Amino acid sequence: MTDQISFKTRVRNNAVTYASKYDTLFVKKSYLLISDAFIKRPFYILEAEPTNYLHLIGVSTNLSASVFYTRCLTGTLNESDFDLSFHGKDPKQSKGAIRQKILTLPEMFNILQQESFVEEDFSKNVVRCSFASSNGICTVGFVSTPIARPMTLLRGDELDHSKAKHLKLLLSKERDEERFSQILIGKKKDIKYLASEIEELINTNLFDA
Repeated sequence: MTDQISFKTRVRNNAVTYASKYDTLFVKKSYLLISDAFIKRPFYILEAEPTNYLHLIGVSTNLSASVFYTRCLTGTLNESDFDLSFHGKDPKQSKGAIRQKILTLPEMFNILQQESFVEEDFSKNVVRCSFASSNGICTVGFVSTPIARPMTLLRGDELDHSKAKHLKLLLSKERDEERFSQILIGKKKDIKYLASEIEELINTNLFDA
C-alpha cells in the first residue's frame, strides 16, 4: 500500500521541483512585452527576483524570502522551514489558497505564449497589479516599479477580456546582457512602429528588414 504524502510535503516538493525552472526562465532572463492592451506605457520589462518566489508559493516563513528561495533551489528546504499560513490566516483557512497555488505553479512557465492575453491595471478582490497575463489555465499578476515582478499566482483565467489583448511583441535576453536580442512573439516588422521608444533597448540587427 502506497504511503499517503502529507499536504505539507506536497507543498515542499512542488516548491523545490519548480525553483530551478523559475530560475532559468524568470530570474536569469529579461523580457520586453508590447501589447495593444497597454495604454499607460508603450511596453513593460519583466525581470523576476529570487525573493518573488515566496509570494508564488503562498506560505509563511521565518526565513528571509531570499533564503527560502535558495533552499528551494538547492533542495534543502525542510518542512520545518515554513508554515501553511497564507497572508497570516489560520492554516485551515489557508490550505485551499495554497493548494491552488501549488497546482497552478507548473503552468506559470507557459504564461508568455502567443495565445496568452495580457490586461493592464489588473484587479481581483484585494489584488492590484500593473498588468497580468493568462494562458487560460492560470493568471500571473505583475507589479511594475518600474521593472515588472511576479507578485501573485491565480488558478484559471481571471482577466477582464473586455480589456485584455494578445501580446503583440515579446523580446528576451539573458539578464546580464545589455540589449534584447531574441524575438519570441512577433516579427521584425512589428518592432519598427515602436522604434523611437525601444531602439536603445534592443540589438540594432532587429531593425533590419
